[in-house]
Amino acid sequence: MLNKEPKTLIIGNFDGVHIGHQALVDYARGIAGETGAKLSVLTFRPHPREVILDKKINLILPYEEKINLLKKLSVDEIDEIKFNKVVSKMSPEAFVEEFLIARHNPTNIIVGKNFRFGFKASGDIKTLEELGSSHYKVHAIDIEEMSEEKVSSTLIKKLLIKGEVSKVNKFLGRNYFLSGEVVQGEKRGRELGFPTTNLSTIWRFLPRSGVYVTYINYNNRKLKGITNIGYRPTFGKKDLLIESHIFDFNEYIYGEQINIEFIERIRSEKKFDSVDNLIENIKKDVKFAQKFFEDGK
Repeated sequence: MLNKEPKTLIIGNFDGVHIGHQALVDYARGIAGETGAKLSVLTFRPHPREVILDKKINLILPYEEKINLLKKLSVDEIDEIKFNKVVSKMSPEAFVEEFLIARHNPTNIIVGKNFRFGFKASGDIKTLEELGSSHYKVHAIDIEEMSEEKVSSTLIKKLLIKGEVSKVNKFLGRNYFLSGEVVQGEKRGRELGFPTTNLSTIWRFLPRSGVYVTYINYNNRKLKGITNIGYRPTFGKKDLLIESHIFDFNEYIYGEQINIEFIERIRSEKKFDSVDNLIENIKKDVKFAQKFFEDGK
């Protein structure tokens, strides 16, 4: 049962929880502090476009990770609405009454300036204000302008497609990461002299294939290494793999959870003429990453 005492309510999808979203939460926290209200986030699962367009959308973050990051922003409450066909066909009036007023009793509502809601996106900021004029004040914010540079989930996706993770990290306000379980591979890396951990993950949106400088977080340790996202063309493979070679590490961690932070892209994935040529290039990748860490980048 949700707490019905007055709240400052933020509404949005928050894909990526980037610096614009973080600034929005900071803005809302200021209002909540001035009014003594709880700070709540209302978000949706699945993403409304998945239901409306009837197709899967590859989000920057899995829903669970989005919720975890929102919790770290010290909001008091997160209300994740199950978005389905019934919700998609609700009128703006019904949405406001059921999900906002009856469910949260907000005194202030914070949304992006392009916020739309209700059947066929028929409700806009003006509608939201008119329907709640006796209940709450609406703050329509330009999320892209909330930080020093314009930022959006669409921009971050475009940068990830290019492999520009250092720029992505700037817009996320943290290092881009993937999480998952370490699974058995073919042990090809060990045969080459560079043992790897193979990641199984529920992430659907991945950076461009290639080799990256990474941190691998395991058991409360931040380990240095390199990570390859790709298909191992030298060996004629077709399945996408996420393999990390962790420096100075030789522990058995199959079945364990790890988190990989992407710092810098080293190169594209290549098909080498020979295994020896591949080994020489991996050595160069390792050397590049070690110098990168030594330089404190």
